[in-house]
Amino acid sequence: MQNLELELIEVITHCCDVKTFRFELVGGVSYKPGQYLVLALDIDGKNISKAFSISSSPTEKGYIEFTKKITDSLFSRKLDSLEIGRAYQIRMPMGKFTFEGEYSRAAFLSGGIGITPIRSIFKYCTDMSVASSLALFYSSRTPEYLIFRNDFNTMQKVNKNLKIVYTLTDCDEKVEGCRTGYVDDELVKQELPDYRERVFYICGPPAMVDAMRSMLLNKLSIPVQKIITEDFVGY
Repeated sequence: MQNLELELIEVITHCCDVKTFRFELVGGVSYKPGQYLVLALDIDGKNISKAFSISSSPTEKGYIEFTKKITDSLFSRKLDSLEIGRAYQIRMPMGKFTFEGEYSRAAFLSGGIGITPIRSIFKYCTDMSVASSLALFYSSRTPEYLIFRNDFNTMQKVNKNLKIVYTLTDCDEKVEGCRTGYVDDELVKQELPDYRERVFYICGPPAMVDAMRSMLLNKLSIPVQKIITEDFVGY
């Protein structure tokens, strides 16, 4: 783990209130796909730190980034006012929600902005031609909150080992490639006949993580040692 001063070089708005903050990263700093960083900001004279999963892949050189839904919290408002060209304190890398091909078959369950470390993992596996079979069940409230959908669609075209299922929980119109409803045991069985052979990664808000973990344990009889989780708490 290193304490760094990294320059903010770009802020990318995805939709609505979701933004990616990209920092220059050169030389000698490495991280694993799925790890997180801690950003420290001065807020009213106090040094406040928050953790954010890294949404870029180690294969994307020259920068590192995280993606955040901007809320009305004090930290979030401060984050939204960061200046391009200024350096900020970042501590990294941390976290064990990682994947570099350790398992031949894995499945990922994600909701909302919890998609960020999975984007890092899938991009890494695509760029590195990792042979593992990876499936993603990506649930969102509405189509615009399917952050990185274009990235995942692009990856799927070049990486035949990826399977991606989108679900929408609050959408009146038909969206190509998307299911309506929640991720449940029947959807997993239907889309992944080999689900018993897979290690499951879950990432999202705590309530979603708890519900998906319970579903895997109680309805699909997935052993607890084959479930890896990461909770996302909004700031």
